[in-house]
Order: sequence, then structure tokens, then C-alpha cells
Amino acid sequence: MRLFLKYLFALLVRALLTPFTLLPVKRNRVMFVSYRGTRYSCSPRAVSEALEKLADGKLEINWGLRHPENYAFLKQRGINVINDRSLKFIYRALTSRVVVTNIHYKPYLPRRRGQYFIHTWHGGGLYKREGIQTGIQKKYLRLQGIRFGAYLSSSRGFTDQVIKGSFGWQGEVLEFGMPRNDIFFSPGRESLRNETRARLGWTDRHIALYAPTWRDDQSLFTPFDPQKVKTALSKRFGGQWEIWFRGHYYSDTAALKLDGDVSGEEDMQPLLLAADCLITDYSSSIWDASFAGLQTFLYCPDIANYVSIRNFYSDIRTWPGVFSEDERGLIDGILSFDGTAYAEKIARHHAALGSCETGRAALLTAQRIIDECL
Repeated sequence: MRLFLKYLFALLVRALLTPFTLLPVKRNRVMFVSYRGTRYSCSPRAVSEALEKLADGKLEINWGLRHPENYAFLKQRGINVINDRSLKFIYRALTSRVVVTNIHYKPYLPRRRGQYFIHTWHGGGLYKREGIQTGIQKKYLRLQGIRFGAYLSSSRGFTDQVIKGSFGWQGEVLEFGMPRNDIFFSPGRESLRNETRARLGWTDRHIALYAPTWRDDQSLFTPFDPQKVKTALSKRFGGQWEIWFRGHYYSDTAALKLDGDVSGEEDMQPLLLAADCLITDYSSSIWDASFAGLQTFLYCPDIANYVSIRNFYSDIRTWPGVFSEDERGLIDGILSFDGTAYAEKIARHHAALGSCETGRAALLTAQRIIDECL
């Protein structure tokens, strides 16, 4: 019932906003929105920063953000920061030539001809299924989709099975890779790793990042004994270890108490560079971590329930991570970790999916925006 009311509300607001579609589209105007306006992050951020350098002031760059007061540094760089729930945002969004988003876009805004949408999505690889909707869910999802423009893709497998298959997109696909992952190919990656570790106080210890994904049924993940896991990490890899929590942006970060919590960090990529290993489950961070050079452990005690609700595109045991279904399996996987075999598994995975990651995705996307605008 709640979803049905949201669907009707979006249709009503779209109808009320129809007069805005009579306004001319401004060719040099670009609007960025990440995670529905909650963060300056992910691939839209990477593209925006590349565009700043490449456009050299010739484009009007706008960001729709929930709390503009937190982003004074963007205003100092000449970027317009607008409350994404304001009338001004609606006006700028509906008159932008290009709109860049990483998630299903605001359903109440009309999609108009003359605009070009770039949907970066917010996950790579080919893991948990997307777009599995029926009835009113399917209608509401379609309302949030894009009509004109292109999707970015991280791999040929993602293009075929997710973008064209699950999303049913029949338009243009830019197989550039994920702009947010360019950082893993950058000559400055080691410098950023050191800066992030220093800022978070990680310089004198090893860090395991625990980053479980969101559950569609909103169930909580099953915690493991952090002390047992840290003991195993120390025994296998040496040194003093801490486990820090990174919650999904939908999740309750108070659900798990570890050595620290970095859920408030806007971007995941610097954390993957700075950490020494990743513990996750069905998250697309598996794909990102495979380019960051992190050993990844998949802790999946609720896999039967997750499969019954969401399911996967491929066998989880082929993913670039050490799979376990319980705490004992997680500890055994850490103690028996084989770095050579793991590197070979990652290489096979990238080849099987047809990875498009080259470290140039943000630059290529920014150039495409310039081509559309100028």
C-alpha cells in the first residue's frame, strides 16, 4: 500500500511539473545526483571532478545534495550546490542538458526530450540480482528509470545480464568501466592510501573492513566473534589487527560494535585502498576490492535466505573472495589463505566477465558530457 501511494504521488507531482518542461534546456548545464542526493560520492563524484578539469569553466556544474551547507568546498570551486528537495533543484534538473546519477533517478521528475541521462549505477561485477520486480514495484521502478541517454558498464557480462537483461535497457551502453574505480589504477593511489590511513588513525595497525550489504527484507546480518577473527588474521598475516565497520547507506550502523565505524565516510574507494582486507558477503564492493588488491572474505551465514529473496547471477564460489557460511568457515578461510591461488582467481573472474576497467572511465565520461553540451 505504501509503495502504491508513492507511485501515485510521483505521478501527481510529474503532472504538476509539466509546465517546467516548456522551459528551454540550457546546453551547458549539467546536474549530478548521487544516492538520491544524500552524498557527494561514487561515480558521479569521479565524473564531476574529471569534468571540472576537462571543461575548464565552460560548463555549469550543479550538484543536488540534501545538506548544501556541508559542501562549502564545492562552492569555492565554482560548483552550484542545491538542496535536492527545493524548487530551485527542480528547475535546474529539468533544464540541464546532461543529468548524471548512480541510482534510480527521482521518480517525480518528468523525463524530457533534449536531455541526456548518464546512469553510472553504483555497483560492478555480476553478483546479486537486480531489477527483480513485479506489479506495482515494476511500475515504480520504471518511473525511476531513464528514457534518453546511456548506462555505464563495468564489464560485458554486466552489460548483457544486468543492464540489458534485468533492467531491460535497449539504448546506448558505454563500456568504460566504473569511474569510481579509476582510483585503483592511479599513480597516486599509494599516496591516497597513506593519507586516508593517517586521517583515520590506521597507520600503526592492520585493518579489516567489514562491509555487509543491504538485505531486501531488512534483516540484520549474523555477527561473528571479532576477537576470534582478529586472532586468525594475526596468525596468518602477522601484526596487530582491528576490524572496522562500514555499513550500507541504508543500514543501521549501530547494529554492530567493532573497533571503529567508518559508515560516515562518503566514499568507499579510499577505504578499500587504505584497508588491509575486506570481509563482506554479497556486496558489489567485491568487484572494487579485486582491483584494489585486497584479499576478500565472503561471510554468508544467511545465504539460503538471501538466495530465496534475491538470488545471484553466478555461483558465489566463483566470485573473487574466500567463501564461508559460518564463523568457523571464515576463520579457516583466513588461516588457509593462498595469495597465489587468490590472484589467479581474480584474473579468471575479470576475464570471464569481460572487465572494462582501465582507469579512464571518468575521463571518457566527462568527454562524452562535453560532446553532448558544447
